[in-house]
Amino acid sequence: MTIVQCLENITDWLNQNVCPRIRLKRPSDYNQGTYYNFEEVSPTAFAMFLPGNDKLPEGVSSSCPYIHVQLVEGDERLLLYTDRMNIQLSFMAWNPGLHPDENGMTDSYRRTADGWKDVWSLLERTITDIKNAEYLNGVRFVKEAGIKYGQFVKDGQIADTYPYFYAWATITVERGLNGTESAYSQLL
Repeated sequence: MTIVQCLENITDWLNQNVCPRIRLKRPSDYNQGTYYNFEEVSPTAFAMFLPGNDKLPEGVSSSCPYIHVQLVEGDERLLLYTDRMNIQLSFMAWNPGLHPDENGMTDSYRRTADGWKDVWSLLERTITDIKNAEYLNGVRFVKEAGIKYGQFVKDGQIADTYPYFYAWATITVERGLNGTESAYSQLL
């Protein structure tokens, strides 16, 4: 399995197994308050780079919310014929507050700073599903390496990007390498 296949397999697994089970607000940079047309969409997972809204895959109406799958670094273990890769999953959600018709909770828009809960719920659901699956379309999640997660910071401070909220998690995955016959195999 190549590096590209590995990243695509993880992304496809997220799009098939995690994203459809989650519903978050579709963003609007123009109407966030009372006139926002409340709509929930499933997040989409993207590999390596985020497409612009004019280059979204067929059937995807918005690049937000998302799970972004990026290779941070790899480590080939030549004698074991394996390759471990550290993968960063970046998460983004949009939520400026409570909108009319949202869970029947309000009849008018109320701005809140609670949108951060959406991105953390997305992160937690994703890492729970990864831990429970262990294999992501043939790519092994290395449980013994654990999972790290956090929020993006700028100059040592939590990045304030309201009404967009971001978080990250790093996982380690492993793939087999196609080996050639070792020079030592004749001695074994």
